Amino acid sequence: MEFTPLTADQRLAFDRDGYLVIKGALPPEMVERTRTAADRLYQAGLASTGLNPAGYWYLRNCLPADDVFLELLDWPTTVPLIAQLLNHNIQMITSHLVVRPPCPEGTGHDFFQAGWHRDGGTAFFDLGEAQPRMFIKVAYWLTDLSEPGRGSIRLLRGSNDTSVSAPSDGDEENLEIRAQPGDAVLFENRTLHAVGPNLSDVTRMSVFFGYGYRWLRPMDYLAQPQDLLDRCDPIRRQLLGDCTDAMGYQIPQADDVPLEPWLADHIGKASTIDELPGRFFGTR
Repeated sequence: MEFTPLTADQRLAFDRDGYLVIKGALPPEMVERTRTAADRLYQAGLASTGLNPAGYWYLRNCLPADDVFLELLDWPTTVPLIAQLLNHNIQMITSHLVVRPPCPEGTGHDFFQAGWHRDGGTAFFDLGEAQPRMFIKVAYWLTDLSEPGRGSIRLLRGSNDTSVSAPSDGDEENLEIRAQPGDAVLFENRTLHAVGPNLSDVTRMSVFFGYGYRWLRPMDYLAQPQDLLDRCDPIRRQLLGDCTDAMGYQIPQADDVPLEPWLADHIGKASTIDELPGRFFGTR
């Protein structure tokens, strides 16, 4: 995996806001290849299941469906940043493809395809406001979301402080992330996010990868296919949840976490937790 350093300003912004936008994370050729794969899967999904009741289509655990997603698993402009924001002891806990076609005529600006929420399933109910940062998602945008009302994700800045509640003033379209194809956004499990209506004629395509500590259960797979693991280098195998034995998720050995020496080679240590500067919003 190629290394991209996390700047001090990026760390401060992520700790303060709960998310970080990476402009031009994917080059145009990678955007096109990923969009081609996404469209193929979308068309097959439409034919077999159609849209869900909220009016969009998604595929959980999309990574095994096309090798272009495997390339995104350790993408150099994003995944090294996540390793520096968490540490070396991580794996992919989710991959999902989301396609949001234009909403039906007459849909109002107040419609939500996905209401305000924090990720992590029952974590908020199990841990309350004391929940820590446990995983980070990266969303890659494959279509033009530079204009409002195209169903882009809405992120509430600073809501990684879990005492912050979801907005309810009705003026939330301004919280949409404006993005060009190839842009990416990193956001953590505590950050409130939502999706409003797609009132344009653009079909929004995006792919999400989530990376969390290896002692977390994956969200949408039990184990990746062995033939996929066999084609991967040690770092990709770690990111795909491979392990020497069951205890390796809780007490990893050297062979379980090749990201540890990789990160240490680049930044001088395998974790940056003890360097985190400034005041934190929420808990860690």
